[in-house]
Parts: sequence; C-alpha cells; structure tokens
Amino acid sequence: MAQPETARPTLAILRKQARASGITIAPEREQFVLAGAQHLHEAAQRLDDIAADEKP
Repeated sequence: MAQPETARPTLAILRKQARASGITIAPEREQFVLAGAQHLHEAAQRLDDIAADEKP
C-alpha cells in the first residue's frame, strides 16, 4: 500500500529524486512525467482507500 504521509508529487520532488538516481529528465518532458507521477499517486491513494474499506 502507498504511504499515507507521502505528499503528492511536485516538479521539485521529481527533479530531486531523478538527480539522486542519476536520471536526467529532458525539460520538455518534465510536465508529462509529473502528470504521470501524480496520476499514479492518486491511483495508489484510491487503492489504499479500497483496501481500508474507506469512502473517499
């Protein structure tokens, strides 16, 4: 399950994590990567809600 204290991804967070992993994200691709990361984050939260049998 996703960690509830995990903040929604931001461009600054993605850049920091990419640098730490030795990954370079092309500036023209950053917004697409950010949108995907946010989508996955929201999906993980929904799955956590389902697993906990909570209503969003």
